[in-house]
Amino acid sequence: MSEVSEFSEDLLKIYYKRLFPCDLFTREQLVRREFSFTLAGDVYLRYQSFENSAEFRKELVKLCPHKIDIGAVYSVAPKKHRAILPSSFKPEWKELVFDIDLTDYDEVRYCCGEQNSSSNSSVCSRCWQLAVSAVLCIDRALREDFGFEHLLWVYSGRRGVHCWVCDPAARKLDPVVRSAIVDYLTLVRSGSSKKPILTAGGSSKQTDSGSLEPQLHPCVDAACELLMPRFSSYCSTKQGQDLFGVPTRLEKILSSLPEDLGLIRETVASDWLNSPSDGVTEVSVRRWNTLRAFLTERGRVNVLKQLVLTYTYPRLDVNVSTSLNHLLKSPFCVHPKTGHVCIPFDPRNVTSLEPSNAPTLSKLIDELGIRTEQDSERPVEGEAGKHLLAYKKTSLKSSVEYFEEFVNRLTSSDGVEQQPHPTGTGSSVKGVPLTVSVF
Repeated sequence: MSEVSEFSEDLLKIYYKRLFPCDLFTREQLVRREFSFTLAGDVYLRYQSFENSAEFRKELVKLCPHKIDIGAVYSVAPKKHRAILPSSFKPEWKELVFDIDLTDYDEVRYCCGEQNSSSNSSVCSRCWQLAVSAVLCIDRALREDFGFEHLLWVYSGRRGVHCWVCDPAARKLDPVVRSAIVDYLTLVRSGSSKKPILTAGGSSKQTDSGSLEPQLHPCVDAACELLMPRFSSYCSTKQGQDLFGVPTRLEKILSSLPEDLGLIRETVASDWLNSPSDGVTEVSVRRWNTLRAFLTERGRVNVLKQLVLTYTYPRLDVNVSTSLNHLLKSPFCVHPKTGHVCIPFDPRNVTSLEPSNAPTLSKLIDELGIRTEQDSERPVEGEAGKHLLAYKKTSLKSSVEYFEEFVNRLTSSDGVEQQPHPTGTGSSVKGVPLTVSVF
C-alpha cells in the first residue's frame, strides 16, 4: 500500500464537522475520560476532556487535531487536573488495550520496512498477513483463555491493528495483572530478546527417533492450530516472503533447526541453496511442504510449530497494554501519512480486511459532495446538524454501524460485572492463577 497525499486540514475540518461519530464516544464517562490531541507541527495537548458530544465536536473542528488518542477515566475531569493536588488526580480505570505494529516484525518481513529500503510502502498484502494472524490469535486467547467478550478491533490506518478489551472486569485490572496477561500472550519479542516457547509444565514425550520432544502449553498449541495452515501463504514465493527461495532467508530458517537435525540441515542446504528462487516459480511452498512432511514423519512437529511461531506469532507492545497512563489512537482517527480512517472491524471477517480499501479522508468528503467549509454548513437531507446521519451516504457507513452495535452491546451489559476466566488450561499467568478472580 503506497502512501499518497490524502490528507489536508481543510478536509479534516469537514470530516470532524460532519462524519466523526462524537455521539458514540459520549456514553462512557466522557467528562472524566482523557483525550489527547496532536496538532499541526507536532503540538501535543494532553488532559483534554469534554462535558458532552457537542463540546467534543466543537473542539475537534476548532483545533483540527491530526491525531486523537484516548486514555484512562480519571478521578477528576482531566482538564481540571492543574486545579487539584496531584495525589487526588489518579486514573481509575482504562480498557485493556493491545497494539500490533508490523514494524515489530521487520526482522521477518522482507517486502516492506527496514529490510527493503526500495519499497515506498509501509505495508502490503504480503506482510499484512501477519496482522491478520495476530488478530486471529489474540482474539481467540482473550475470549477462550480469559473469558473476555467485548473486544473492539480497529485498523490503525497504516500498518497495524489495535484491540480494546472493554469488559467491566478488564477495565479495572491493575498494572500487575495487565502485565501478567501480556506476558501470557507473549511468545516472541522483536529484536534480540527472545522468550522460550511455553511448554506444558516441563513434560516431554519420546519421538519415534528416540529424542525427547517437549509438550507445548495448550495456549501455544491453540495458536499453532490457527497459524500452521496460514504459513504456506506467508512463506510463499508468489504471495508471501519467499522464505525458502532466497538464500539468506533459507539459511536463517535452517540455522534455527535443532542440533540433532544437523544432517538433514546440511543435506537440504547443499541442495536448496544451489537452486535459489527465480521469484516466479512457487519454490518456497514446495520446500516448506517437503520439510513439514519430513519432520512430521519423525515426530518432530514441535520443530515446525516453533518455526511458525517465530515468524508469525503476534508481537505486542508491552507498555501500551500495561500502563494506565498510556494512551492509544482513537477509532475513526485519520492517519496523516495515509489519509486512511482508523476503522473498527469484526474480527470474524479479518481475513477479508484490506488496508488499501479502508476509507480515505479525500474519498469520504467526495462522497459527501462537500469540498469547502461553506458547503459543510448545508444540512444533510434536511436533518440540520444531526451529524451522525451524514455517514450513511459514505463508505464509512458499515464501520460506524458496527461501532454503534458494539457500543450498544457494551452499554447493555455494563450492569453485569464479568470475571476473566480460563477454559481448562489449569495454568498460571506470571504467578497469578488464572482460576482466581483478579480483584
